[in-house]
Amino acid sequence: MKKNILFVLLLFSLKQQAQILWQINKDTVITWYYFDGDDFTDPTINIKKWDYWYGWTRNIFSHKEQQYYTDGTNHEIKNGSLNLFAKRERIEKKTVDWLTNSDSIFNGKNYVGPNKRIFKYTSGMIQSKTKYKYGFFEIKFKMPEDNGYWPAFWLQGGFPNEEIDWMELKTDKKNAVHVGRHSQKKEENYVRKIFRKRPWGGWVYFKGNLSKNWNIISGEWTPQYLKYYLNGECIAYTDVPLNIEKTICINLAVPGNDGPFHPGPDTNVIRSGNFEIDYIRVWKKDKNTALSIINPGNNNSMLGDTKLRTKGRFLYSKRKNHKNEGIFVALIPIEEDKYQLQVSGKKIPKDAFYTITNSETKKLICKELKYGFTIIDLENLKDNNLQLEIHYLNQKIKYPLRTN
Repeated sequence: MKKNILFVLLLFSLKQQAQILWQINKDTVITWYYFDGDDFTDPTINIKKWDYWYGWTRNIFSHKEQQYYTDGTNHEIKNGSLNLFAKRERIEKKTVDWLTNSDSIFNGKNYVGPNKRIFKYTSGMIQSKTKYKYGFFEIKFKMPEDNGYWPAFWLQGGFPNEEIDWMELKTDKKNAVHVGRHSQKKEENYVRKIFRKRPWGGWVYFKGNLSKNWNIISGEWTPQYLKYYLNGECIAYTDVPLNIEKTICINLAVPGNDGPFHPGPDTNVIRSGNFEIDYIRVWKKDKNTALSIINPGNNNSMLGDTKLRTKGRFLYSKRKNHKNEGIFVALIPIEEDKYQLQVSGKKIPKDAFYTITNSETKKLICKELKYGFTIIDLENLKDNNLQLEIHYLNQKIKYPLRTN
């Protein structure tokens, strides 16, 4: 039986140097357009885009965290990456900036102490000043090697809290990601597992190492469901509806020895390794909001080779929710006539490929579609009309790269 071929022809006009992400499923293509983010290529953090604290606290004391989040002193931008790090040092600071030194801090009804107190560690975080609702969210990162730290990439919104935890890590676990989410409706936070209900969320284990090479955690947030991805492979799914605008949070916490994600680090370690962040990206389906990424960072870096080890129904959900999944392909302009092709997903078929064709549909370049990052250089191609074609299973995507 002859296969029906689905053609996706993209001949619209976008802003110059716009970038695009194709979610190429087995029988559909979802097109995402770059909406916002940061590639950290400026020498300093853009304080018009990012805050250095949550706005209500410098430390989530209900978690018994040990760190104080500083205004940029635990942050550095180097080689196109943002590095967050923790330091073991004694510092006396306010937990909440807008309270007085002697104001009391409570965790529920439990007294924590005065607002101004001694912290054992300093650390770094950033939180977006922009709030987002729905979309596709990405972080490309390396986890610190040192044990005892708690990096995270999450969305926070509303009081009481509504939260999407795309990624919480324990640096002792190099091959695991903790996923979660929190609804304002308490009953939505619990899911039946065999004979009892428990909060949705938990550890996802895989083959790989989050401290080696670069890895991408991404998440799809829709009005109906959340999907969590590691290097393009779906690792979790939940259909709870969350609809409050949220800020992006990226932080390196120092857990207490008697709190979540315990134990904390060895006290002999003065400075943690870096939580390296190459980029944060937010994609939307509306092409009219498309923006440009200027000077993307580590465009030739290796992407970690990971593979999901288990697919428990509690986190992974029913297989029917995953039967259509394919790969992700991002096209990022680097400079004039040079692009980065970023490919991720569970398995890239050997017969998947891309071509560059001219106005006469002649193939000038034809190469296998490979996992990771590929540079497409059009400098020596003289034709004024060039088109990228991506072939994956029964899908064919066409996208103009150069037009008259």
